Amino acid sequence: MGVSQTLAFILITFIGVSFGIVLLSAYFKSQQILNQAQELNHELELEQLETKITVSSVSLTGSTLNVVLENNGSTNLYDFQGFSVIVQYYANISNISTFNLSLYNYTKNSNPSPYYWTINTPLLAPGSQATLTIILPYPPYPNTQATVVIVTNYGPSVIWRGSL
Repeated sequence: MGVSQTLAFILITFIGVSFGIVLLSAYFKSQQILNQAQELNHELELEQLETKITVSSVSLTGSTLNVVLENNGSTNLYDFQGFSVIVQYYANISNISTFNLSLYNYTKNSNPSPYYWTINTPLLAPGSQATLTIILPYPPYPNTQATVVIVTNYGPSVIWRGSL
């Protein structure tokens, strides 16, 4: 009986140590994966910090506002659905200057309707320009101030203020 108890003890100890080694290796592997994910996240955050957009020009034709954006950063911008475009201006409604502040939605349609905007390229690469076409619900009152705010889901934003 002494030999069988000793063998049982050795077997149980071996199983316990093996189980501990498996758990320890799984823990170290999960820590390695977590560290890699955190490193990738850090790299993405640094790229986002280096992403900058500017407004090169703004033009108006009727109720169509064209804003030329330039990507001065190091990250491609392409997920336009996540952008926010806000326009504040004075609308010409029956020859009365009326304050208008609206959030505009993105559409892939090349001929958007009022309260929508589109862009002439599927990708705004670093160093390139693209034209945002924003359809205003009413034409602007002549020579009044306007503000256009464009916020990307990549971090940067731009504010343009001027006269329409």
